[in-house]
Amino acid sequence: MADTGFRLGIDFGTSNTVAVLRWPDGRTKPLLFDGSPLLPSAVYVNADGSILTGRDAVHSARLQPHRFEPYPKRRIEEGVVWLGERDVPVGELVTSVLRRVAAEAERVAGAKPANVMITHPAAWPPQRRQTLTQAAVAAGLPAPLLSSEPVAAASYFVSTVGTHVPVGGIAVVYDFGAGTFDASVVRRNAGGGFDVLASEGLPDAGGLDVDAAVVAYLGRHFVGREGDYWQRLTNPETEADRRAAWQLWEDARLAKEMLSRAATTYVHVPLFDESVPIGREQLEQLARPILDRTVTATQIAVSASALGERPVSALFLVGGSSRIPLAATLLHRAMGLAPTAIEQPELVVAEGALHLAPLTGRAAVAGAAGGPSSPISGAPASGGSPGNAPVSAAPVSGQPVSGQPVSGQPVSPAFTMPEESPHLPPLLQTGSMPVVPSQPTSPYAAGPVTPPPAQRPAGFPPQQRPPVAQPMQPVAQPMQPVAQPMQPVAPPVARPAQPVAQPVGYAQQPVTGVPASPAPAWTPAPAVPERRKGRGGLIAAIGGGTLALLLVVGGIVWAVTRNGDDNGGGGGGTPSGNPVAAASPACGHKIGFLGPTGADYSDGVMMRNSVKLAIDDFNAKNPTCHVDFKEFDTADTEEGAKTKAQQAIDDPEVIGLVGPMYETEILAAGSLLDKANLPMITPFAADDKLATRGWATFHRVIASDTEQARAGARYLKNTLKAKKTAIVYDDSDFGTIGRQQVSNELGSATGTTVSIREADTDLTSAAKTVADSKPDAVYFAGQSDDGIVFMKALRAVAPSLPVVGADKLFTVDFVTKTSGKAEGVIVTCPCVPSLDAGADFAVKYRGAYNQASSYYGPEAYDAAGVYLAGFMAGKGTRDEMMKFMATYDGKGAATGRQIKFDGSGNLSAADPVIWAYKVQGQYMAKDSVIGV
Repeated sequence: MADTGFRLGIDFGTSNTVAVLRWPDGRTKPLLFDGSPLLPSAVYVNADGSILTGRDAVHSARLQPHRFEPYPKRRIEEGVVWLGERDVPVGELVTSVLRRVAAEAERVAGAKPANVMITHPAAWPPQRRQTLTQAAVAAGLPAPLLSSEPVAAASYFVSTVGTHVPVGGIAVVYDFGAGTFDASVVRRNAGGGFDVLASEGLPDAGGLDVDAAVVAYLGRHFVGREGDYWQRLTNPETEADRRAAWQLWEDARLAKEMLSRAATTYVHVPLFDESVPIGREQLEQLARPILDRTVTATQIAVSASALGERPVSALFLVGGSSRIPLAATLLHRAMGLAPTAIEQPELVVAEGALHLAPLTGRAAVAGAAGGPSSPISGAPASGGSPGNAPVSAAPVSGQPVSGQPVSGQPVSPAFTMPEESPHLPPLLQTGSMPVVPSQPTSPYAAGPVTPPPAQRPAGFPPQQRPPVAQPMQPVAQPMQPVAQPMQPVAPPVARPAQPVAQPVGYAQQPVTGVPASPAPAWTPAPAVPERRKGRGGLIAAIGGGTLALLLVVGGIVWAVTRNGDDNGGGGGGTPSGNPVAAASPACGHKIGFLGPTGADYSDGVMMRNSVKLAIDDFNAKNPTCHVDFKEFDTADTEEGAKTKAQQAIDDPEVIGLVGPMYETEILAAGSLLDKANLPMITPFAADDKLATRGWATFHRVIASDTEQARAGARYLKNTLKAKKTAIVYDDSDFGTIGRQQVSNELGSATGTTVSIREADTDLTSAAKTVADSKPDAVYFAGQSDDGIVFMKALRAVAPSLPVVGADKLFTVDFVTKTSGKAEGVIVTCPCVPSLDAGADFAVKYRGAYNQASSYYGPEAYDAAGVYLAGFMAGKGTRDEMMKFMATYDGKGAATGRQIKFDGSGNLSAADPVIWAYKVQGQYMAKDSVIGV
């Protein structure tokens, strides 16, 4: 699909679906459905097979509730739902809702959105996410990028509202919707995105439950009066009674919403024709048991995230039911932190999804894997959605939903659902607080119910098999949350493009490659077998006591020299023409990947996939020597890193690990791996202090922060020809190293140095000091958040002063949130653009995983190549591999980087290959490779 510049964020909710459209100029606007930004997720199947959505579905359900499904999202794993006279695939129901969104987006924009972001609960397993992706494509949308709801919500509050959460800072997302509740703990990562640390859900706690409590409260006043009027309201059988019952529930809902901004209101009770006063205090008493459960769930999530002494930086309120003032009050008491809310909390997740771009949190590179075909989405340039000003503590209510229904659209019948999808427990869709002698049910309930206390309104009965005339029985137990953790989807070689759902916390990169068919069939989710590995052999050039191993991977030759002695070394010699005996390859062993690979960690997914790609390439080229792959998902926690490192240690066939990725993981697992003599190669962590721990097993295939700073200084000196450079640095290890190395490299060309504190919110003084010193350029050694603040301040006093920084600025936030003030800034990165990688890396990655490759994939590919070279040299034990790596000297097939390790595990090559990128518009444009 051509890039129209329009972006669409969708929050497919249990009760309501919200969609926000972003214009190419940065303006955002929620789509309206029947005059409201809330589209009921409900569906209704007509007798002719067509499907109504939204308020049309709700309206039609009053007469024939057996054709109605109010919560398709809750039934997403059930495969099919019996509605009317047939089984309907759940995917078809989801598609019908998303098709309504797609049609409205195209009508408003005048063009199809080029990129679509859809959110999902943090705990959703791969099969549910895959169903959501398939439904979006079937609805005519481009293959969507998926993100977890708490990541999108946190991104919204930081990007649009301006709440400050520093790198490494913790935020809690309290999502109290109409149908469910979720509490998630997220941590801001170095790329500016968020990682989910823990999540706790309540499938039976939401605004509907509060409505049920209000109806039950009314029942205590009316039961037994005027004959069977209350019985008719709670168990309606005639059309007139259903309309009356519907009005009762609507008035109860509207009263609840009004009491978030008023002290008292009335609820009209049909049939009795009386209006009953109800006050905020009464509502809070009724809602208190439900709200107490949500607060407890929030505390459980915080406890499960193992924060230790780390404080929570922010508490975000999300979901329409979070407007209830008591929710903020109870959270403030329990957490000791005032929550942040906005006037329309229902819009937070959908608009927050628009702030998510490449999964790594790195800015998209124009002309590269994340280039113009997948541009990043940033904060609105102007305007923004109405009602988004933050408020302190108690949330403010928005306007009640209103609007007239419009016609639904029929859905293509070409669907088949996954054959073996596990069924969730039946949904609790009937019932409410018990009232003696009768219980309130919704106008759609076919009979009386006896639910647990404080349960939701009925009206949405579980659908059953025929005969239709048989009374539908309610299910007493609530749906249980999904207990299993999310597992990454192992992508097969050939299937429609699917994003790896994440942030992901990290900012995300849209996936291209939508199936060509305009109305694709609903296809089963295939079982994904492990990819078969081939067996390989050795190609050797022999001569003069030195053996040159030519490791063929995917048509590319890794030239590796090895001394002819017994120490297992890998470097020093040069090939000659004199033949000597070659070592026999060591086959049948494993290379592991140690790092986070869940849905919110596409950095990890990218690197994991790249390691697998290298192994698969090797096995295909060497069919007589098989190497296996094993994954160890750390979930980006210190405990996870230790646990998974020990599992790798306990598997004697794991001879080497690619990873860990992050500094915290390496510090947690490093001593264990070193004690077990299990080598590790990180393709990501550049922190200098990692090489000072004395771990013989530590290695990395990228340049360190020191090398990056030196490269930045060379760019200032050789490319910009700066005679005087000011240095701005923060008080972190990274900032100190940057200042020292740039100063050393520039010598007398070093100008004024200005120290700032991490997370400073006003850098006007620092910018003025720099400008007053009249330098030719500036080197910035700090984090992305500080870089955003500094660039805005600097451009106010020095509009055209050149600026160079390191990869901490290589984030989507730095590009988009500087309001154009970062234009022209040079950012260095040890990451090779994947389209510039050798070994046909980008082409092979897309062929294997049907999605674009991204940052640090080439580095992970080459890290695996070191171990593969060791296996080809006959190194089949950890001790042998360690000796081999100590003298290894080879050129990475993908990065072109000379890989040779010094005694601390750093690269000892003279040219570690560091790229310069330049901010251009909303992209990082490739500038050049920085020479030695």
